[in-house]
Amino acid sequence: MKYSVEKKPGSEAVLDVDFTWEELEKASDKAYRKLAREVDVPGFRRGKAPRSLLERRLGKEHIYQQGLDELISETYRQALKENELTPIAQPELDAPAFEIGQPYHLSFTIPIFTPVVLGDYHTLHFDREDVSITSEEVEKELEALRNRAAEWKEVERAAEYDDRVTVDLKLTVEDRTISDLKDNPFELTRERSGIFTGMDEQIVGMQAGESKEFSVMLPEDYSNKDLAGKEAHYAVTLHKIEIQKLPELDDAFAAAVSDGQYETLEDLRKAVSDSIYQTRERQASEALQEEIIRAIIDQSQISLHPVLIREEAEDMLHQLTHMLEDQRMSLDQFLLTRKQTREQYLESILPQAEERLKQEFVLEAVAQQEQITLSEEEQQMLRQIYEAQGQRLQDAQVRLLVSSYRRQKALNYLVELLTRDEEAPSLEAIAAEAVEKSLTENAQAAAQVAEEESPAAETSPTEAAAEVGPAAQTTASVGSGDVEAGNQ
Repeated sequence: MKYSVEKKPGSEAVLDVDFTWEELEKASDKAYRKLAREVDVPGFRRGKAPRSLLERRLGKEHIYQQGLDELISETYRQALKENELTPIAQPELDAPAFEIGQPYHLSFTIPIFTPVVLGDYHTLHFDREDVSITSEEVEKELEALRNRAAEWKEVERAAEYDDRVTVDLKLTVEDRTISDLKDNPFELTRERSGIFTGMDEQIVGMQAGESKEFSVMLPEDYSNKDLAGKEAHYAVTLHKIEIQKLPELDDAFAAAVSDGQYETLEDLRKAVSDSIYQTRERQASEALQEEIIRAIIDQSQISLHPVLIREEAEDMLHQLTHMLEDQRMSLDQFLLTRKQTREQYLESILPQAEERLKQEFVLEAVAQQEQITLSEEEQQMLRQIYEAQGQRLQDAQVRLLVSSYRRQKALNYLVELLTRDEEAPSLEAIAAEAVEKSLTENAQAAAQVAEEESPAAETSPTEAAAEVGPAAQTTASVGSGDVEAGNQ
């Protein structure tokens, strides 16, 4: 037997195999002995029937085919091992029908995992953003809290801008009813856009109990081209006018909006300031991480087979399905809102899937190169955190999570390494911080590992589609398997 392996662009390898007829004869003898132990032939104990009788019972070609199948599988495994090939899916097998007495040629096209070749990322340097906030930002957030805590009080006067009015409203365009609302609240504004453009100025000045009909022109750039630029006719009856009463910005307000957590306005102001700062700091950290990993990807050699990218997209769709279920929405309903089929949506997220895989593979390569691992103590910490949430993890789940946190640890190490002017920090110096951070940020990902229910998400279905891609997403598994040639 002889074979040759040619690695092709795009993470594929072509394995060409040639068998002599003598090798096929030996393989058929081996197959005969195996089949003789498995098939009953009248008058003979199992394993003792002559080959001629077995051939008459099963067919001569069947025995040769069995031997060929075993020989192909054995050669395939040997070639993978000797050439250090890691298949990521079943190969495409070109195996023509054999002819008795003739040598045999076949070929495999194998999708393979291609290791990442990292660039010299130690030469990179990045500056951390100086995070700061202003007193105006804090006061703006306090004012937003006041607005959310405001009460609406009914008044007896004509409607004005910034009032809230409750109306019955019927909107028609060319005798076609567009809206027919009952007891609907509107906050009157000078800046309304969309289908109700021009409505507010007509309602200003109306009294409770008054009805009014009027017409306005819809904007030329309105999104619905069938309605854009046309005359809209309104029939409005105003039932109630309310004004907004803002609470005083004092200690009582601070205690009320924080459920007693802060007793004074100054305590609340400091908490708001800290919250804004932490959010700004987290955003800066995420942007820095993204910049670093993008730079390392750009200087690395990464080859991803389409099979891997497709599997990653399928996994992203699976995660999205769980998130939608938490919001009592099916995938079909979600796709209907996007006017896409399942296949069209998968195609649309392939670039995102490819980017996720690049990040994962690069971080895995960095972790391996820097010998970054999770100790037994750190792995035990993982188990304890999830068990405290009532989630007992299986060994396979732990392995997936360890891989995820190992990547997070590698990313944290890169941030420390590439933002310092002095020598690189030791792994020991950042290990505790890296693991603690990743455990805190990714704790909810446990339920998504191994297809468990995901935690409830406070996002809309549209936001959910954009947010698929948690830090604990696992790397696609790669492995080898036997190949059955049969009569392909």
